[in-house]
Formats: sequence, structure tokens, C-alpha cells
Amino acid sequence: MNKSDTKVKNGFMALFEKQHLCDVTIQAQGKEIKAHKVILASQSDWFSEQLVSGNHDTIQLDHKYKVVRCMVRFMYFGGLEADLTPEEALDLLMLAEELHVKALDEEDVAPHLKEPCLTKQNSIAALKHDTLSKYPLVLEEICQFVGRHFMEMLTTTESQLLEIPRHLLACVLRAACHFVSTDADAEKVVRFCLQHTQLDSACDLLRQTKQWQWGGQEVTNMREVEPREGASHVEVTREWRVENVRAAMDVSPGRIVEGQFFDWCVRLDYGAEGRLRIVYESATPRGDAPRGINRFPAAMFAWNVVYRGEDVFKEKPVFICFPENVSLHWSTTLPVSDADLTDNDDLRIMVSMAENPMLSLILYHFSSNIGAVVQTEDILNRLPHIEYRCLSSYSLVQTHLQT
Repeated sequence: MNKSDTKVKNGFMALFEKQHLCDVTIQAQGKEIKAHKVILASQSDWFSEQLVSGNHDTIQLDHKYKVVRCMVRFMYFGGLEADLTPEEALDLLMLAEELHVKALDEEDVAPHLKEPCLTKQNSIAALKHDTLSKYPLVLEEICQFVGRHFMEMLTTTESQLLEIPRHLLACVLRAACHFVSTDADAEKVVRFCLQHTQLDSACDLLRQTKQWQWGGQEVTNMREVEPREGASHVEVTREWRVENVRAAMDVSPGRIVEGQFFDWCVRLDYGAEGRLRIVYESATPRGDAPRGINRFPAAMFAWNVVYRGEDVFKEKPVFICFPENVSLHWSTTLPVSDADLTDNDDLRIMVSMAENPMLSLILYHFSSNIGAVVQTEDILNRLPHIEYRCLSSYSLVQTHLQT
């Protein structure tokens, strides 16, 4: 900002702060804010319509006085007062939308929606704000904050956590699961989720988590299992293209599907009757931090397979789960037969993948004391097949290792 701009800004500031030559009064919560019609009309389409359509000397706004004053002040010379809470910052965005103040946007209030303004005491009120869903970046920021502090808040302010909107619970837990590494903490989180969802059974909770929105990308990054000869780095793409499939199958091409928590190794090979299939080989934790979810990586995969110019894979998304240190392989069969392949055929494979850390955590909780779980949870009848197979195979291997 040059010297002239500064002088102009200071002039507007003086008009507002000293209330000189005001010609309109804005009322909010029984308090008054003196202002100038020309300033309001120049910054707000709503004010412009109100002031042009009639002789308005007083305008009533049904919003908090502090938020309205902050908005009016912003319209004079920009900038926001430092003491706005996250909830008030979201109120300000809502008011800007209502008044059609285009100059104020998410970027202006962003500093008030992060630490240190965002605290364990005010974060839940921000999560409950009506306008939050319109600002996905801010929403993610607040969910991440609550997730990072979730275990501490579970001890000190559990009643506030129970007020987390149901549709945001998965977003919070996705962050919180990074920090759950003990049996006791896993039990606390499962118990909290049962209370929040008002479910009686952890098996039912496990099933319900498959319906939650875990934030899978439209197309997930994939990279080669090994760099190609002479390559200086591992190529990362949004699409796995296998050229000359018949010849490529001789070297069993593979890819890593990158998740937030795990790297999922998949390969192409031939299954029953010579049909191509995607084999899920392993899930390797990303990062070195101990996490309870590492014991049972779980994710939903939705594939798009283009063969001879058509998307040939029409099946519903598939759920995959691995028990730690147990050799279980899963596969998805494709409607492509070796007998039909020609030398010129290729495949384009894309995947949308969403990891389910809460399901992983529930299985971890079950496996930490399987004897007690058998007595309290009807896992024989209520645990889905894949999860039951993972839990039982993990328990068998652990029993064998201990004997």
C-alpha cells in the first residue's frame, strides 16, 4: 500500500471511529452503529438496494452486535479485529453472504479459524456452525484440530464431543485415529462412538462405519512398485496404464495405491479360467508412529477399468482388510479373459479408495482381548465375513506364536 492509499484508508477510519457526518444507523442486539450510506452501498449490494429503495435512516440486523460492527468496520478499510472467536468468524462469513459483501471471504477470516484462536473450548461450537459446510477447507482444518486433541478432550470435555454433528464424526475420527495406540485408548474411542451413535453393539458400529464418508478421492494416486530400469524416481500417476497386456503379464506389473494411512500393493495376474484379476497383496503403514489401526488396515476400493475403449468393470466397490503379519490375499476379478487378448490390447485402470480407520480400530479393540469380546459381542453372527476372517486368522497366528 502506497502513502496515498494509507492516507485514504486513515481518512475512512477517522470517519468511522469518530462518527463524523454519519447519515444512517444500524441496530443489532439493541445497540447502535453509526455509518455512512455511501460506504455501505459501495461495499454491499444488499445495503445498496435497501438505501436506494427508500429513505432509510435506521436499519435493523438480527445478528450479534460484535459481528455486525466488525462487518461495518471492514467495509470502511478492510481488516478484522483480532479478538474474533472462530464462531464469530463464521458468523461474519454468514453475514457477508447475507449482505452480499463480496470483498470479505474465507481467506479474510482464516486466521481466526486456526490455532491459537481455535481452542479445545471453542472448537466444537465452530463445528456446529450452520455455515461451516460451505467452506470445506475451513471445515477440514477444524476437524483436524479436534482430531489432534480428541483423546485429551475425551477425558476432560466428553460431553462437548458428543455434540459433534453426526456427518462430521468420520472427519474428526480420521484425524484422531493417528493418535490411538493403546488398548485403553481404543476402548475409550469405541465406547464414545457407541454413545454418540446410540448403538448397543460394536459389531453394529463396525457395520455402520462402512456408510460414513471417509473422504476417498475421485482418483487415487498410484505409483510403481519398483522404479523402471534407468528411472531416477518412482513415477506417480492418477492412472495405471498397462500397454500390451499379454506381454506385460509375464512380468506381473504392480502398483502402490497411496492412502492417508497405508500404501496398498496391488498386482495383475490370471485367476480362474484365465480371467485377469487385481490381487491385493499387502498394506504397509505410512510413517513410523505406532497406531492401533495398523493391526487391521481396511479400505473400500472402487475400480474403473477401460478395455478396448469401454469401462468394463461394473461391480460395486469392494472392501479389503488385512490382519497384521498374516498372509491373506484378496482379489477382484475383471471381465477380461486371456483367450480374448491380442498383442495390441491395453488396460487403463483407475481407482477411488477410501480407508476406514475406525473399522480398523474396532478390530484392534476386539483383538486386544478376544476372550472378553466373545462373551460380550456376538461376533459369530454379527461380524461380517471378511472382518471375521481377519480377526480369527490374526488370533490363530498370535496363539501359534505364543505356544
